[in-house]
Amino acid sequence: MAARVPALRSLTRRRFLPALSVPFLGLAQSKKPRNVLVFMTDQESALLPGPVRLPARQRLLERGVRFTNAFSNTPQCSPARAALQTGLYPHLAGVLTNVDGSSLGKPLDPAIPAIGGVFKRAGYETAYFGKWHLGEGGPEPFGYSYFRAGEDEDLAREAAVWIHERTQPWLAWISVLNPHNIYEIPRRMAELRAREGVRPPHSGLRNLKTKPPEQTAFADHDQGSETRDFSPEHWLLYRSFYCELVEKADICLGLVLDAVKDWDSTIIAYTSDHGDALGEHGLPFKGPFMYEELVRIPMVIHGPGDFSRGGERDDLVTQADLPKTLASMAGLHWPRPVAGRDLTKDSRGPDAIFLEYYAKQKWVNPIRTIRTRRWKLNLYDRGSRELYDLEKDPHELENLAGRRQMQQVEEKLEKRVDQWRKPLLTSRTQA
Repeated sequence: MAARVPALRSLTRRRFLPALSVPFLGLAQSKKPRNVLVFMTDQESALLPGPVRLPARQRLLERGVRFTNAFSNTPQCSPARAALQTGLYPHLAGVLTNVDGSSLGKPLDPAIPAIGGVFKRAGYETAYFGKWHLGEGGPEPFGYSYFRAGEDEDLAREAAVWIHERTQPWLAWISVLNPHNIYEIPRRMAELRAREGVRPPHSGLRNLKTKPPEQTAFADHDQGSETRDFSPEHWLLYRSFYCELVEKADICLGLVLDAVKDWDSTIIAYTSDHGDALGEHGLPFKGPFMYEELVRIPMVIHGPGDFSRGGERDDLVTQADLPKTLASMAGLHWPRPVAGRDLTKDSRGPDAIFLEYYAKQKWVNPIRTIRTRRWKLNLYDRGSRELYDLEKDPHELENLAGRRQMQQVEEKLEKRVDQWRKPLLTSRTQA
């Protein structure tokens, strides 16, 4: 008899790991297994600052569903990738921040079920191409039998060959680096030209006066110092270069899509790990802030039924929803409770999502966020807070936190964040 798994609402990391002895449930009854292709960019915001030419993405949009309210569970590479692989919030996956020598993050634990392993145990051939960033051991311990790293277009071509040669059900995860190469902007500035139609940021560094001091510290002393003296013209070049890099990623997507022999028997997902600040509020890249440009990500899913006809959905979703959704589309049962939901079962979605942030390299600055359709509340463990009315202020220019007329709204949202955090706080006190 299978071991009993704790209910998700009471699931802590401490209680989660012993539950891993539950037997894998395997394939549901299905006449024809579906192949799975996941194409992931790095640091791509859903809120692009200008027009871009994306013919490959358009091919996918015509036959898949675009999620217009998709969010990164955390705007940082390694923990976001952990959520994408496991369907767990980063704090439950145990990857709180980036996993590299300059950061405090711990590698993803291979004992936690991940997409590669779930599909491999169901008989799929599995491969991972590109950036992993979840530990030095690479993706093989997580069920990916084939792994290659390299330059984006080279990887896309190799992935296309691998896909074309498969004769049994396969899962291919392609992780390209662009538009993360926006970090090259300081040395590329002299050769860039502004693109027609690219919009300037809605605000600059002055907007940080009413914001948490952690954001000013990032702008003055961290990576923001590289762009602190940017003029409006410089930001147009930054945003133009960013659009160019998104287009380069689309070229890679096209190479991979060309290798798909039968779209009707292939599940295809397009997404990113997180976005980019894009110069809004005078901030570049990513850091201790939860602005929409940074947490809104692209997500397009093509699959059976309603996911094969094109169109859009506007329910609130996060990247943690992807693993369970892909498994369901392929006729697989996910072997453990997860934070993410199956997007094939319910198109209404929750009335709020919860996001998190832990540290910038070794600068620990935890943030917890609740985001509803109208409101966003960011709670910093150091005491700072932000409250935005996204209906009236979509660009998050006016911080309403602490205002008397907002007290009830703020308290209600904070209470919900506290309820969401209880499993994490309980695990810390028991550790």
